Amino acid sequence: MKIINKLSDINICQEEFPIFFWNKWKTVEEELHHKQRLLCVDNDYNVVAFTVYKMRFFKKADYLYVPLDKNGNRLTVEKERIFLEEFHGYLKSNKLADAIFPPSHIVVFNTIPSQSIYYKFGIMASDLTLSEDDLFRKAKPNTRNEIRKAESLGVEANFGNELVDDFYKCFVWTTNQKGFNAPSKEYFTNMIRLLGDNVDVGVAYYDGELESAEFSVFDNNNIYVNYAGTSFTPKYKGSNKYLIWNLFKRCKSKKIDNLLYGGYRYNLTENDSLYHVQKFKKHLGVDVVDGYHFIKIINPQKYNLVNFAMKCKSILTGKPYSFVNLKGLDVKRSK
Repeated sequence: MKIINKLSDINICQEEFPIFFWNKWKTVEEELHHKQRLLCVDNDYNVVAFTVYKMRFFKKADYLYVPLDKNGNRLTVEKERIFLEEFHGYLKSNKLADAIFPPSHIVVFNTIPSQSIYYKFGIMASDLTLSEDDLFRKAKPNTRNEIRKAESLGVEANFGNELVDDFYKCFVWTTNQKGFNAPSKEYFTNMIRLLGDNVDVGVAYYDGELESAEFSVFDNNNIYVNYAGTSFTPKYKGSNKYLIWNLFKRCKSKKIDNLLYGGYRYNLTENDSLYHVQKFKKHLGVDVVDGYHFIKIINPQKYNLVNFAMKCKSILTGKPYSFVNLKGLDVKRSK
């Protein structure tokens, strides 16, 4: 195995891969996230993208995507297992990381590495190669009625990066309501600056008022709906469903195959806010792709020390601090 900076170093066309392997995304990680983006390739030209972030006493690595072959395709289950074991050994022998964590909620692994903390995890996805009629039929009847009503009421779904200000207003409304800290507006304008035509911003309006918004990135095959927001008091509650339905149609016109709509946690209860977010997405006809996420601890002493420090900070501040939000997940350890 060896580390490379870009796919062209081994004569591979980046456009055949998800955007997280592209040079554009390397700039995003290094300029906006202050992480080093790396690619690791084996002798068969199977490759994985990951980041490394150097904390004070700890090197934290994160997968950006699962390993792919030289044509940008998923490996078989057995080849994925072999690659991961070799890759984790490479991280350890070269002291590149003390632990490596799962990617964001865009993809799942098909196998579980040895001696890892793992959990079943799903990705909510829509197959946009289906016909428009078939996609519409997959939505729940009430959702279809809300979309039809939104159209008859004159709800507008507009798209364009120039709508970032209105997107951000909706996004901040939602994060404030849920008690989250939103990234600054400059974060999103910088994403647009760095990724350009690979960003999609959509906003729904009704009677001149902001209703809902989305901020996505996309590559040649997939769109990743990473951020969304809704008004505190929408004039029509179906506006957000109408926006996403129009996003479906917009992506089909661009020949994008899949819409990735975040993670799915199997053990949430109705008291969890994420439960209702997942329910909203499933009512749109989104499927769940099953798989696994895992944490591979490479340096147990450092990992346990930092993990203990975060638990102490949680007790002292009353706020949750952890590497991964494990709510609604059945966490296990592999042999």
